[in-house]
Amino acid sequence: MTVLLRLDAPSGGQIGYHVFGTQGDWIALIHGWCGSAEHWDIIGPILAKDYRVLVVSHPGFGGMAPPPPAGQTIRAMGTAVAHVLDHLDISNITLIGHSMGGPIATETAIAAPGRVNAVLGLDTLSDRDYYGRVADEEIARRHRDFLVDYPACMRIMVDNIVHPTTGEDMRAAISDAMIAAAVPAFALDIKDDLFAWNAEERWPLIQCRGMLLNSRYVARLAHPEPMACFAATPIETYESGHFPMIEAPEMIVSKIISCINSLAPRVGIV
Repeated sequence: MTVLLRLDAPSGGQIGYHVFGTQGDWIALIHGWCGSAEHWDIIGPILAKDYRVLVVSHPGFGGMAPPPPAGQTIRAMGTAVAHVLDHLDISNITLIGHSMGGPIATETAIAAPGRVNAVLGLDTLSDRDYYGRVADEEIARRHRDFLVDYPACMRIMVDNIVHPTTGEDMRAAISDAMIAAAVPAFALDIKDDLFAWNAEERWPLIQCRGMLLNSRYVARLAHPEPMACFAATPIETYESGHFPMIEAPEMIVSKIISCINSLAPRVGIV
């Protein structure tokens, strides 16, 4: 279990952080909805052989104090990550955002353009049904559906996005960790704001290079119409489910390093 330092977040609550490694270029591993810094416990130490690796737990997740309602937004969480970069005086960092962490990484890059070298989205951002400003009625419906039986809905969701080869024990462990990561009411309010976030408005505002590394298997669920904002963004794929850092850690480490080097050859292993 990763032991985190805590920092008051600009919009309230706390953000937790930990650094793996002591040398090399900086990368940040930014977790998604109902995740925590522990999502990276397997691959963080592996990547730390060649990089300094920052991991965070967002306000309200992974035991961190939650923000007030005004701070329960994707933008506020991005600003919180930027605050950690300022606090540690980190520059030239590559942000790797998983799932909801993709929008958060985008907001971090917007908030701290002088500190961010590149953004790499990990199974995120390209599906307009999640990241393209979902209609209010649909947001409300999804919220209501989860309220009926939060644990059951979480397990159904996880079963739908892990790879078919992922075993039952691992599926259960992922679901249980996500259920425990945050209070349901808070988690669902954050999910609502995620669906109201609009990649087509926000992604073009980043001033650094960007790339997506997405699951070929999970892409079967995506909206067939691509968003125009990603027309010039390279998209690589991998063969595992939505949680490759847990389902296939060795594979995704190799893919991440390849993408970092593609994004910025001066960053990473030469």
